[in-house]
Amino acid sequence: MAEDGYLQAVLLGRDTLHVIDNAVMRALPAGDHFSTHLHNTVELILCTGGRITLTLFQTPLTLEKDEYLVIYPHIPHCSDAGPEGCSILQLHFHTEVFRRLVADSLKDRELYFLLDVAMDRHRFLKRRATDQFYDCVLYLKQELEQKQPNYRRMCDLYLFQLILLLSRQVGEGIAPGSSLGNRHLIMAAQYIQQHYAEKITTGQVAEYCGITPRRLTALFSEKLNMNFSTYLIYFRINKAIELMELHGGRYPLTRLALDTGFGSPAHFSRMFKEKMGVSPPRYFEAQARS
Repeated sequence: MAEDGYLQAVLLGRDTLHVIDNAVMRALPAGDHFSTHLHNTVELILCTGGRITLTLFQTPLTLEKDEYLVIYPHIPHCSDAGPEGCSILQLHFHTEVFRRLVADSLKDRELYFLLDVAMDRHRFLKRRATDQFYDCVLYLKQELEQKQPNYRRMCDLYLFQLILLLSRQVGEGIAPGSSLGNRHLIMAAQYIQQHYAEKITTGQVAEYCGITPRRLTALFSEKLNMNFSTYLIYFRINKAIELMELHGGRYPLTRLALDTGFGSPAHFSRMFKEKMGVSPPRYFEAQARS
C-alpha cells in the first residue's frame, strides 16, 4: 500500500475493531473471593498493589504488585484477594477478529500471542509488567473512560500494541520447530476452527495441510502432547462452553451437541464428562449460579 493510502486507512478509515469489552481499576478488600467462572474473551489482570491469587483448574497463581496474568478464553478460574486486599487493573478483549489473518501472516509477523490463543496451547501467561506494558494498559483504560474524540481508534491502536508486547513474551520461549513455528499445525488449527461443526477426519485435515495423515498425527503428538482426536474434542467442548455462555445458559443441550460437531448428545455428554470431570448439565448449572 502506498504511504498516503496507509495513512488514510489508519487515520481516516471509518471502521474500528470494537473488541475491547472493558478496562477498569478494582480495589478488592482483604479475603475477597470471586467464585469460579469463565469468559469467551481474553482476560488480563494487572496487580497494581497488594496480592491476589487466581486459581485455574486447581492451579493457584499469585500475583504481586506489577505482575500480570493473561487468562485465555474459556478457562474456568476464581480469585482470592490477599490478607491486606489488593488493587487490580482488569481488561477483557476479543481475538476472533484477528483470525481473518492467515497462519503464514501471523507467523511471519511474529504475532505469537494470537497464534497461541488460536491453537489452545496454553491456559495463561504470567509475567512481570514492564513500564511500556503498564503504560499501554493504563492509557487504554483512560481512553475507554474519557471517551474523547477518536477514542475507539486510540483503543484499537493500544490493543494492537498490547498484542505485540504479549507476542514478544510468548515468542521468548519459542524454539525452532515448535508448534507455533510449524505451518502445518497452524493450518490444521485453522481448518478445525472453520469446520468444527462438521464431520472432520484426519485425512481431510492432512490433505488441507498438504501432508500425510500419519505425519499430521505425529505432529500433534510431538508438538502438542496429544493426538489429533483429543485436540478436536477439546476444541469442540470449548466451543460448546462458548455458545452456552453467549446464549445466557439457554442453549438446548441436544442442539449444542450437534452444533459443535458431536455425533449425538450421548457422545457429547460422555466426552464432556471425561475431559472436564463433570457432566454438561452439572457444569452449566454451576456456571449459571456463579
